Amino acid sequence: MAYFPLFVDLEGRQVLVVGGGKIAVRRVRTLLEFGCQITVVSPEVCEELREKVLWKKKRYDETDLESPGNVGEASRFIFVLAAAAPEVNEKIVCDCRKKKIPVNNASNRDQCDFYFPGIAKDGDTVVGITSGGGDHRLAAKISAVVRQILRTIAV
Repeated sequence: MAYFPLFVDLEGRQVLVVGGGKIAVRRVRTLLEFGCQITVVSPEVCEELREKVLWKKKRYDETDLESPGNVGEASRFIFVLAAAAPEVNEKIVCDCRKKKIPVNNASNRDQCDFYFPGIAKDGDTVVGITSGGGDHRLAAKISAVVRQILRTIAV
């Protein structure tokens, strides 16, 4: 597959993150910088997430993709990040595909409608880096170098 880099205005948009572990925390931290509203579905989350997101303290089920209070209505989520156990992530992908919601499975790059990039940001300048979902450490290293370059240019 060939992925096209696309920058989307997330200000005020709804994002669903399923899972409360390290990957979810990293992704939520990044997303919060872009002004989106985040709902996290997970039996447990760290204190940091509890203070910054709408937390549904529960295990994922398909109704989490629906608009709250309006069961059966189309999803309000612009995309879903599946960052739970691999078998849960696979169910999320299945459910999202049925509802035509873009989804990223943190445990299986072949089930991603998009990749979550490494981000280097300085003011309004944003650079996204991906290794095609194959080498997250390489993307993180490159992101760190680009962040340093942005700091150097800004001075």
